[in-house]
Amino acid sequence: MAVYLAAGAAGVLSHVLYFHRGEHHMWAPTYIQLFSVSLVGSIVALTKLSNWPLSAAITTTSATFGSFFFGAFASLLVYRIFLNPLNKFPGPWQGRITQMWMAMHTKNMDLYLKNEALHKKYGKYVRVGPNVLSISDPDVYDAAFGKHVWAKAEWYDGSKPFDSMHTVRDKAIHDRRRRIWAPAFSDKALREYETKVKSYNDKLVERLRQFGGGTVNASKWFNLYSFDVMGQLAFGKDYKMMDTGELHWALILLNEGMEAVPERMPVWLFRVLLAIPFAAGGLFKFLKFCRDELEWRVNNKVEGGDITGWLLKGYGSLNTGYNNPADDPMFQGDSRLIIVAGSDTTAATMTFLFYHLANKPEEIKKLRDELKPLTSSKDWSDVDIKNAPRLNGALNESLRLHPPVPSGVERLVPKGGATVGEVVLPEGTQFWMPQYVIGRDEDNYERALDFVPERWFSKPEMIKHKNAFAPFSLGSEGCIGKNLAYMEMRTLTAQLLLNFDVSLAPGEDGHRLLYKSRDHFTTGLGQVDLIFTPLSG
Repeated sequence: MAVYLAAGAAGVLSHVLYFHRGEHHMWAPTYIQLFSVSLVGSIVALTKLSNWPLSAAITTTSATFGSFFFGAFASLLVYRIFLNPLNKFPGPWQGRITQMWMAMHTKNMDLYLKNEALHKKYGKYVRVGPNVLSISDPDVYDAAFGKHVWAKAEWYDGSKPFDSMHTVRDKAIHDRRRRIWAPAFSDKALREYETKVKSYNDKLVERLRQFGGGTVNASKWFNLYSFDVMGQLAFGKDYKMMDTGELHWALILLNEGMEAVPERMPVWLFRVLLAIPFAAGGLFKFLKFCRDELEWRVNNKVEGGDITGWLLKGYGSLNTGYNNPADDPMFQGDSRLIIVAGSDTTAATMTFLFYHLANKPEEIKKLRDELKPLTSSKDWSDVDIKNAPRLNGALNESLRLHPPVPSGVERLVPKGGATVGEVVLPEGTQFWMPQYVIGRDEDNYERALDFVPERWFSKPEMIKHKNAFAPFSLGSEGCIGKNLAYMEMRTLTAQLLLNFDVSLAPGEDGHRLLYKSRDHFTTGLGQVDLIFTPLSG
């Protein structure tokens, strides 16, 4: 009995003195391996060195290890339930105990909807995990993404060692990588890209004409379009998805891989799953695809500019130690970032935009009236429509109501804690800021649930909180591809509206799109059927 008590006490001390301090998520597979080796080694030692019967050795060793873990978890639970400074924040009681509650609560990949329900019930600060808050207070943006950007949380370590410029947590490395990325999104580069984008815009217009005013699965076709554009801009490759009308296998693999893991599951558990052979086969197949595309681009020249080409120009200055850039795990991560950010986000925004326009034919007429004089020249470009207020307002409304990353990214409250208004955030707290919730809050927007493009130009009083709109994040770590995204979406929207009327297909009520879209960091679109009727003349 004394041995078991000592083991239990050791468990308590291990939590108080070690596991309660610092980050341990990256060590989870190692801890499990050490536990397994120690357990088996103890049994072998008792049977071989002390001549214990095997059954007694197994029973005693298991009870001793069990006592250790009982002590450790008892200490953990006492802290989380009674002592944690986050206990002052409201939220589901299960969230105090384990973050797995949120992962299981959102097993249908509907975190954006569950988050909205939680904030309606509990307010702007909701405790969703032992050390995690969901915050819908836009004032936090000033503090967390302003002059002194708060550090990224452990959630960003999920894909190590394939860190991208977006996921790397070391700010100095991020800033160095961002400088390499910057030329790829300069005005000069955007002008190169626009010619390529226009060719795919033309192709989508032609493919939609072929439906002859019949029903179109808009979610699918905007996905086909955005992935084709991404391939051209990222690697100078044409995946010909609009030609075949079929999803590229890598896009299917990407969606399946992202949906295989519950959103916001504990990072330590995700790292354990990655360490189990074949448990994350889909993810590794997709990573191999990203690496293969990067390898192809390293070994081939392409006509015109592409993002990877710009990155390769600056790669040598990084002194990474890799002779072949395609062997660099971080560059492989960058290629994954280009693929995901360059396809999913555009497809989502365009699909939701045209769903709302299909519900408001008067808005289509207003947009067309605005666009016609701006596009009278045969060679019109984004420069001609860049400042079109209603067009930009419509895009911003789609981004506000349906942000491409609906539940946000995670940050850490800095050392010493922080005070936002009257709210004190404890040091080391992880939090996310769900743009889906923030964009639908009447405290931030008048008629928050309505699609009103005018709020962005002629009715600014309808925006009650200037920091509430952050679909591309904010500050020095905001999305570097923001201007490219707007250029692509503006030109495509203009071409479609100048060529088609848009309406809902018979029986379409938007339910699948609005409530069955999947939140797997970016948005996996539910289906919506629209009618694109060619304009005469």
